[in-house]
Amino acid sequence: MRKTFVPLVSLVIAATIGVLPILTSAQSTEPPKVKIDFEKEIVPIVKASCLGCHNKDNAKHNVMFPDKMTLEDAKKNARLWSRSGREVKNKQMPPRDHATLSDKDRTKFVTWVEATFPRPARPPVPPAPPTTGGGTGGN
Repeated sequence: MRKTFVPLVSLVIAATIGVLPILTSAQSTEPPKVKIDFEKEIVPIVKASCLGCHNKDNAKHNVMFPDKMTLEDAKKNARLWSRSGREVKNKQMPPRDHATLSDKDRTKFVTWVEATFPRPARPPVPPAPPTTGGGTGGN
């Protein structure tokens, strides 16, 4: 009896060790770290594709990027960058008849924005309250 028990235990242990990395990686909810340099990679994209219409002298749709952009200033203005990221992701910006934006730069910009300014998870919508049976309540 003991000879059949040892291989069974060994099999269970091996299966557990084999599955453990899969289970732990599936549970990770933290977004992956992105290595995109703001000053070297994002600022040139904004200067080439956004500043023509969204600057201090011409802030179309009340969107204005500063002339000198720093990561610290960008982090203080999450609303501007998050909105810009959504517009670029949805291909609303830049407009087709204005500056061009390569797919590579579009992906880089959106990836940086989403990693730097992650949207909070929306809480679940509570169920609707139960309704009481018909009638108007009057006799």
